[in-house]
Amino acid sequence: MSLYARRVTLPAITPIVLQKRVIKVYNEDGTSRALEVPSDTTARDVCQLLILKNHYINDNSWTLIEHLPHIGLERTIEDHELVMEVQSNWGMEEENKLYFRKNYAKYEFFKNPMNFFPEQMVSFATETNGELSQAPILQNFLSSSTYPEIHGFLHAKEQGKKSWKKIYFLLRRSGLYYSTKGTSKEPRHLQFFSEFGSSDIYVSLAGKKTHGAPANYGFCLKVLPSRYALMLNNVLWPSSLTKQEGAET
Repeated sequence: MSLYARRVTLPAITPIVLQKRVIKVYNEDGTSRALEVPSDTTARDVCQLLILKNHYINDNSWTLIEHLPHIGLERTIEDHELVMEVQSNWGMEEENKLYFRKNYAKYEFFKNPMNFFPEQMVSFATETNGELSQAPILQNFLSSSTYPEIHGFLHAKEQGKKSWKKIYFLLRRSGLYYSTKGTSKEPRHLQFFSEFGSSDIYVSLAGKKTHGAPANYGFCLKVLPSRYALMLNNVLWPSSLTKQEGAET
């Protein structure tokens, strides 16, 4: 090759994480705003951007919501989640939306953890006498070696069936289990229901009307990473009891 050959300049290649896409975010009044953001934008980034553009006060309650109207579900997108990954799980024919709204309970777990650990629903690996303060509870909850077991009754619907059944569930670090014999916690009576490392938790907006649930106050576990349209048969539907019965759940 000649040393005097013409130099060819290749076009610059933009890394995938720097490529931009346009997303549309809705407000509660029905108005929307289109944002051009990098593909590595998190839910927290979007919230901060909208707070600045709308001149809102940042009181740490602004939240990005994933809304699935075709099945009556929605969830709060966690701060660290990538918005593009959330949208990549949407089906082409679905009319899902992102909402920007306030959720004053967004960080409530870290402010008042006692509200999430009713005494009658929690069992620690090592029982202690007396009341527990917030710090030990959070330490147990977030520790990699210990984890409080949360247990109680939920209404659940088996796949392919229309009726709902009241079942005793146990939440452990390894996942959600249910007992096949009353409130027994013996290993032979426990059946694995779902793990959470590859699942998202949604809130039911109208459980009675949309899914024939015994209460409107329910939640749904969506297994990832498949698109929702392909995963409808694998959606797991436990439904909490009514608010009046909440102390029993």
